[in-house]
Amino acid sequence: MPIIRRSSSTPALACIPLLLTAVGLPLPARADASSEADHLGDLPVVLSATRLAQVQSDAPGAVSIIDRAMISASGARNIHELFRLVPGFQVGMHTGNKPLVGYHGLSDEAPRRMLLQVDGRSVYSPYFTAGVEWNQIGVDIDDIERIEVFRGSNSATYGSNAFLGVANIITRAPAETLGTRVRYRAGDGGVNDIGLRVGRQLGDVAMRLSVARNFDHGFAGLNDWRKTELATLHSRWTADSDNSVEFQAGWTRSELGTGKEGNLTDPERSSQVSTSFGLIHWHHASAPGEELSVSYYHQEESGRDNYNLLIPVTSRQSGLPFALQLPLRFDYDFHVIRDDLEIQRITTLAPSLRAVVGAGMRVDRITAPQRFNTTDSVRNAVNHAFGTLEWHANPRWLFNVGAMIENNSLTGRTLAPRASANYHITDSQTWRVSVNRSHRNPVAFEQKSSMIFSTAAPVRTPVGTFPAGTPISQTFRPSPQVQAERITTYELGYRAELRPLHASLDARIFLEQARELIEMNLEDSTIGLLRRSNNRYFANSGEADIRGLEIAATWRPGTDTWLQLNHTELRIDGPSLSATAAASRPSGWVEYTAPRHSTTVFGAWQFAPRWQLSIARHWIGSMSWYQDADHKVPMYRQLDVRLAHRLPPALARGELAITASNIDGPEETYSPGTSVWGSRIFGSLSLEL
Repeated sequence: MPIIRRSSSTPALACIPLLLTAVGLPLPARADASSEADHLGDLPVVLSATRLAQVQSDAPGAVSIIDRAMISASGARNIHELFRLVPGFQVGMHTGNKPLVGYHGLSDEAPRRMLLQVDGRSVYSPYFTAGVEWNQIGVDIDDIERIEVFRGSNSATYGSNAFLGVANIITRAPAETLGTRVRYRAGDGGVNDIGLRVGRQLGDVAMRLSVARNFDHGFAGLNDWRKTELATLHSRWTADSDNSVEFQAGWTRSELGTGKEGNLTDPERSSQVSTSFGLIHWHHASAPGEELSVSYYHQEESGRDNYNLLIPVTSRQSGLPFALQLPLRFDYDFHVIRDDLEIQRITTLAPSLRAVVGAGMRVDRITAPQRFNTTDSVRNAVNHAFGTLEWHANPRWLFNVGAMIENNSLTGRTLAPRASANYHITDSQTWRVSVNRSHRNPVAFEQKSSMIFSTAAPVRTPVGTFPAGTPISQTFRPSPQVQAERITTYELGYRAELRPLHASLDARIFLEQARELIEMNLEDSTIGLLRRSNNRYFANSGEADIRGLEIAATWRPGTDTWLQLNHTELRIDGPSLSATAAASRPSGWVEYTAPRHSTTVFGAWQFAPRWQLSIARHWIGSMSWYQDADHKVPMYRQLDVRLAHRLPPALARGELAITASNIDGPEETYSPGTSVWGSRIFGSLSLEL
């Protein structure tokens, strides 16, 4: 039975303007074009919907904003935790050092259908099955100004990786972080975090250096400890009134506990991942509404995880008349190089007509011999061009059309178009309708994976010697036939900015039709001494229809006081699978990959001078990251509380806070009986010197 029906949900949304009128709220006529600048000045401006600066009511979709005050009040140690504050998102933990973040389901242990950017730099991992390596984002949480989350497909603006949504982390301008700031945090679970930020102004150049180290023990009973270190440099040179140059560089290194006690081929050990990047961005604004920018970044990521094991093999397993001891080498080391160049132009074609156009190229080179069965680099090159046109037809109607065309060396050419119309009932209320087609190109591993484990040394047997490098077992084979996933999205939305009440309301109903989804399938292997019945390959065998309703309501009378309610109703329908089909398609049960119902209430209250209490309460329905009913986690609740005190200026500039996370834990967020996340209490002290 559907969660929502178009015949019932649409009238419900249509009643909202009538209800607002009934309670006596003023509904002034929409401002004309001459007052649009004032309109932009009164309301938050978002950049992530179309690359044009827009108020949320002008965007072609729903945009959630997590600002600096909300980030601080949440008590979050890690960036992925903040997405619990956005409607439609699922946040879990595979282990204590492997976060999972998905939007509208279709996720397994490696969610990969949402794009994440930091100041326009994509941190979507281009190589294996995971979309975002959350430990390697390379930004300290205290340096974030806000996070803009476009809830819905947005390939027309950002390309194939923005399949279900896009989040853009926008860091603080260096000129706004002058001085020195230190932070220390410690508490349960071995939490021991320290951070230092130094900002300076040198003539026309503002710069910020941030260093941080975070450590914790992970989940009880698992080898999933984590130590993450980072250093970032962010500088901005204002050459003149029209030109500025921004430079960013960063390094992040994570040491992670991994493996399982007693596991024959996945023993307890540690692994390391390091990421470094450099970005340069030139921005030229010749006149209001006229901008030209060019950006380039280079990024490298390396992983170290290798070990040797002596594996006992019975005659039944090998088919030989004797038992064996096989020396195997497990080498998951990798090195990835990415280069990305993009040029963008924003122009005002007429008083009511704006456009943004651009083009770019990206090249990824991946070296991972174990995963691709070659010492050569696997290369993927993507060229793209995009454009968006925004037309204010009259004071009430705004139309937005855009598209991106991409040429990918793995799958060829794709086109992602979008069209939307916004009808401003009044200056404070807007209806929105949009339709778009998006796609997701396969990552290199989904098309070219070839994992074959071989002997690390010669093996003497009664019938001869197996030389070093003899294939023993294959776990993944190449899938050259895999093509891009595609999704068509229809959305009807309503937004109200109730400024007299310091409140806002955003509601949307949607239908997302995903086709040609890339799924992991199983077959009998044909390579190696030990033939497997669960050799993996990828195929475009999946499909899903996602229907739902999202509501985001906020009351915010002050910067430090607010109450926010998010609610999501979601239903995912997939094809019926026979027992035979289900056995060969373990990821085919898409309907379980998101909870039917989820609700978050997040509030902050400045109850006395320099004191703030914040509380977040989450209700999450049952779901399965594994995409099958056997690994369904039950419905759970999460309660987070934070009490903060800003120190008196006469004593020091800073804040002392205590955070209690998951008070009503422990909870299972990934798979029943594993990854049990318990309660934690930690304190933090930050000082500005």
